[in-house]
Amino acid sequence: MTYLYNIDKVKKNILVDVIGDIYTADFAKLDVEVCALALNLNCKIIFNFKNAIIRIGFGEAYFWFSKHLDNVNLQFRRIPTAHIANDSNERFFHFVETAWSNQGVRIKMVKNDTDALEWMEQFK
Repeated sequence: MTYLYNIDKVKKNILVDVIGDIYTADFAKLDVEVCALALNLNCKIIFNFKNAIIRIGFGEAYFWFSKHLDNVNLQFRRIPTAHIANDSNERFFHFVETAWSNQGVRIKMVKNDTDALEWMEQFK
């Protein structure tokens, strides 16, 4: 997995492009880092997974916050986060959106940057 992130200080978004095979350990570390940065800068997060292959199971995804993020900061759940999916990982991110929304996480699965930015507009 490789990644690159940019901060849009005007729209208060952090755009993270994630490329390659995504495994739990590596992504959990990145997720904590990006969530902490977003919280400190009062930003929203857009994870772009268009060029990623998800190697994380549905069970692991369901307990993601309780296992990887809540012990760092419960406020991570309140950061509006969009996941840009591709055709291969769309099913996974639909599941993540449903499961995490039911747990009080501000999350949305989209297919492109425009939809992600439009969804983010409600969180000014």
